[in-house]
This record gives sequence, C-alpha cells and structure tokens, in this order.
Amino acid sequence: MRTGKNANDGSFTVFYRNGWAYLTVQPPAESGRPVYREEVENRMKLLEVPPVRGRTIEALIEAARGIPEPLVEWPAGRHLAAVITVHVSDDEMSAWVTVHPPKKGGAPPTPADIERQLASAGVVSGVDHNAVRNLLGGSRYGMPLLLAAGTAPINGSSRRIKYHFNTTRGKPYLEMEFGRINLKELNFIEHCKQGDLLAELLPPVAPVDGRTVLGRALPAQATTRSVSLSAGPNTRFNPDRTQLYAACDGNARLDERRRVVVEPVVKVKNVNYETGNIYFNGSVIVEGHIADGFVVQAGGDIQVGRGVGKARLQAGRSVLLKTGMNGNGEGTLQCAGDLFARYLESCSVTCRGNAFVEEAIMQSEVTVRKHCVLSGRRSEIIAGSLIVGGSLWCRKLGNFNEANTRIALGVPPEVLLEYRAAKGSLEDKYEQLNQSEEQLHKLERAMSDGHDDERVRQAARELEESLPQLSAEINELRHKVPQLRDQLQAARESMLVVEDTIFPGTVISFARQEYHVPDKGARKTILRVGERGLIESGFDIRNKPTLTFEPPEPSEASKPPTAPEPPKGPPAG
Repeated sequence: MRTGKNANDGSFTVFYRNGWAYLTVQPPAESGRPVYREEVENRMKLLEVPPVRGRTIEALIEAARGIPEPLVEWPAGRHLAAVITVHVSDDEMSAWVTVHPPKKGGAPPTPADIERQLASAGVVSGVDHNAVRNLLGGSRYGMPLLLAAGTAPINGSSRRIKYHFNTTRGKPYLEMEFGRINLKELNFIEHCKQGDLLAELLPPVAPVDGRTVLGRALPAQATTRSVSLSAGPNTRFNPDRTQLYAACDGNARLDERRRVVVEPVVKVKNVNYETGNIYFNGSVIVEGHIADGFVVQAGGDIQVGRGVGKARLQAGRSVLLKTGMNGNGEGTLQCAGDLFARYLESCSVTCRGNAFVEEAIMQSEVTVRKHCVLSGRRSEIIAGSLIVGGSLWCRKLGNFNEANTRIALGVPPEVLLEYRAAKGSLEDKYEQLNQSEEQLHKLERAMSDGHDDERVRQAARELEESLPQLSAEINELRHKVPQLRDQLQAARESMLVVEDTIFPGTVISFARQEYHVPDKGARKTILRVGERGLIESGFDIRNKPTLTFEPPEPSEASKPPTAPEPPKGPPAG
C-alpha cells in the first residue's frame, strides 16, 4: 500500500484474494497527488504478482473507484492468504474455527471465506452467523472459537411433574468434596401456606429430532411412560387433577412413596418447663435451646437453633443442630436420616444416615450407619468410641494426652454391636458359671462339715438346677459368636482419611483388622482395606480421595426396633 506525504494524496492497495490479485485505488483530494502506474508496478514486482498491461493499470488508476478491482489471476499468491481451520467434535455437535492472520499482501478474511471453509468441512447446520462476524470484528486470530453447534433431540413425554418446592433438601453433602458446611444455611423445613401450589402436571412434549453440525439427523424418542401426581396427607387437587395444593400450613416434602405431603410443623422458642416434652408425628423446629432432662420426639425432622444438653432427641428423619450437643454423659440422640451438628460432646448418638460434624466429637459414643465427615477448622475426634459403617474423614484423631479413642470402620454397626454383645454375654455367662460352681462347692463342703440344714440344701438345689440352663446358654453362644465373627467383613470401599494427625492412644479397626498407631503418631494418613491387610498411604490436599459408595442398608432382621408410640396427651407447645 502506498500513501502520499499528506492526507490529500491518493493511495492504492495490491492484495491476494481467492486466486486473484486485486487493486484498490483511492482518488486524491483537490490538492493531493495522484497514484502513478510505476508505483503499482513496483509493488506488484515486490509481491511477485504476474505482469499486467500498463493500460489496464492506468485505467483502474484513472477510475479510482475505491473498491477492490480484479487485476490478474495469481494462484501463487495463496501463501499470503489467511489460514482457516475447522475442527468438528467427535460427536459432531460442535464445530470450532481457528483463523490465522494473512501475511503482508494477503487480504483479511471475510465472513464468506469462513462460511465457505465451514461448508467445505461438511458443516451445514447450526452455524452462528453473528459469531462469524464477531470473530472478524474482534480480530481474534489464533484462537479456536465455537461457530456452529448441533441441536440435541428433545425426547417426547406424555406428561411431566413440576414441583414448586425443593424436593432434594437434606441430601447428603458428599459431593461438596468435604468443604465446610454452613449449618446456618441448612434448613430441612420448607414452609408452605394453605392454598400454595405444590406441584402440577405439565402438558405433553412432542418429540423433536436433533441434528448434528454435519447435518446428520438425531432421532428423538417418544416415551409412553405415564406419570401422575400422588397426593399425600394435607394436600388437595384442582378439579381436573392437574395441580396439587397445600390443604394446611406446614412442611412440604416427598415421602418414601413419592407422594406430595404437607406435614404440620411444631415451632417453639425453647423446650423447657413452659412447653414440656414434645412428641409429634411431623417435624419440630426449636428456635432456641432444649433444656436438660427434656425429650423431643418427631416423626419428621428436628431442627434446633441453639444448644442441646442432657436431653433426648429422636427423629424419624434428619436432625440439624446449628450449634451442637453437650450431653454431660446423659444426652442421647437418634435419627433415621442424616445428622448435622457443629459439635458432639459427652453424648450417645445413633445415626442411620450420614453424620456431618463441623468441629469436634469429644468423649461420646457415636454410631453412624453410613459416612461420618468432620469438615471444620478443628475437625477432631477426642476420646470415646465411633462405629462407622462407611468411611470416616477428619483432621485429628485423639490428642496429646493419648486419650483412649476407639474407631471401628467399614462394618454395618448393627452387625458389630451384635457380635460385641454376644461376645460380652459369653464372657459374663462363663463368669456366672464359675461363680455358681464355686458357690455350689462351698455349700457342699458346708453340708459335709455338719451344716446340713434346709436352707443350705435349698440353696444347693437351686444352684444345681441353674447349671444346665447356664451351660446350654454358653453352648449356644459358643456357636453364635464365631458365626457373627465371620460376618465381620469390612467393605473394600471404606476408608479412614486423617488430614493432620493420628495420636497414640487411638485404636482403629476395620472388622478384625487393626491398625497400630506408631509411638510418635501418624501424619496425613489414609487407611484402606486390602486383600492381605490394611493399606496405608499419605493424604495430599491437592489430590483428595472421594467417597464413591453408599453403604448397604441392613436386612430387616438386623434393624433396630422401632421407637415406641408417643404417649397420648394434649398437643405440644
């Protein structure tokens, strides 16, 4: 390109485009200098453009229309052009274009150039023409940009259900990679008012075929599966049974049969002598604290805003303690769902779901059917006993004082507890048998020494009569204990993850395999079950393990007995 010494001078450009050399001539202003033929010819020689008759160049200069004019065929100028590459994804659902800038003497690419290259790559569907123009306008050379996208098929359906409340609240938080759980933001209770729309049947959806960027059709599938709204307690249908409304104020949720139910909610400030014990079939919200000695028993969820002391909590689903529980050795907590708490101290806990504790478990007896995860800054377990059917994740186990901390992992708690109970009962029966035989021996010796009165003979007879029954019970337990011991098989997927330290004084077992903590403790440890024993590896914060299995539910025979029916009386609160 040549430009005059001032803005009034004429100018020209010689460039390559699509196999031709083009000349663009801009006319001069009134006082400007025109373009000369020799300048154009010198530029052509520099670019190695084939020669052209002088009259042709002079005619174009004289016309000076300011638009590209074809000058001569120039196939050899192809090396100056912009390079446009097209990449189509393996599933043919996207096409990416990368444009490399032209060399000096090559024309900048046009939208038509890009679309022509897309077409030559077979891309005929889903081209975003605005994106093509924006690519050139922004001069984003060298960057792959998405310029075409396929259309996924829309499968048809007869009808669909749209829920107007959160149906997944209270789900396990394992997918959070054990980041900190904000207990203040959790809420198991979703309030609704009488007359609120809870769910509705949406119209059928007709199947729509999709198409790849290469034009290949993606057939949509039509489903004949029918769906229907299931109404549970305290809900009502509209006349055509396509919408479901709340019939009272309460907590909206899906029950085990996928029915929409609204359960009344008891909400109190505190549980103390003003309210008395609470026995309720629905869910219970305690905004404040639960005083020592009181009972909260709910068929649904229990949510407590402040502390829990020497109280008894029993929930048919989940429990959320936004602070925690200090039972002073007498507090108990049972829940059939998940447990969320900031801390647990000096209490007895049975959780049939997952337990998520933010800071600490101290001097407590805790049984968790699935996983137990401590995710706060402290995340420590000190003293007491934990039985976890799945995996355990924390920062510290034990403390500097070598507090006796016992951890059992990977075995369904009900199986391990039954084995321990049977083994303890066998030991007690043996002790009882030894004492009875020793006492009988003393009585027989007393009778042989002349103390043969009726009371002594009666005591001896009672002991003799009890021995066969005691021996039979011992024989039964001697067969039962090995059978239960054989059932103690730790799940291969279960593991212990300790991000910081395992202190001496901690006993860790996976079924019958025990991990012996070194005298100096262990740092950043992961324990798993292997074919020939426990596998120990290091914990790396950059490569965290994941909990990938769900511990199986126990058989009906091994499930604990259901909670007793609450006593009849006036409504709580």
